[in-house]
Amino acid sequence: MAFKRPKRHRDQIELVSLIDMIFILLVFFLVTSYVIRMPLKEHTLYIPTPENTLGRAQILIQLIDESRVLWLDESASERVESIENEYGYLSPARLRSRILETLIDENTLSYAQMNTRLTRLKERAASDPHQRYFLLIRSPDAMPYFRIVEVISQLSDNPFRNIKYGCVGGTLDEIQNSRRVSTVYERDRSGRRRKNIRFDF
Repeated sequence: MAFKRPKRHRDQIELVSLIDMIFILLVFFLVTSYVIRMPLKEHTLYIPTPENTLGRAQILIQLIDESRVLWLDESASERVESIENEYGYLSPARLRSRILETLIDENTLSYAQMNTRLTRLKERAASDPHQRYFLLIRSPDAMPYFRIVEVISQLSDNPFRNIKYGCVGGTLDEIQNSRRVSTVYERDRSGRRRKNIRFDF
């Protein structure tokens, strides 16, 4: 009985899989070469997180809405102390509400005014690289994210990296309803005694 000899199939390279692999490698090398050519400023974004300790924020920026912000810095602690001295006879609740009303009325800024203050802060930080600054940015959940990015992009453009900042969620109502507002004295890392405002929520 005669049998047909089986045909041997040559081992062939699967071209479809090879083309897919070459395409993936090409995309990988293109992306890698683009990242390497990016300016250093673009791929070293500096985003520190807030320290979970009392009295570390020298400046508080509370975003209220898309046109207003609340800016509280060391000058606000002077104002709180003067209100405490002038209206010390009031009950704690009335004194607290007077302090908060005054702070909000006197320190609510437009975004243009805030940008001017940020520019001045960056100039001060550049003139003394050893001085450290920490800003706390509070934002409501409903705030468009580009508003926060605008503030962060200004703070990131700092050659000496001596302005740190952190972002947390929070509204103006939480500040208005805080249980206590007071002036506290603290020592910074260099040993200097500084005034600050403490909010107890």
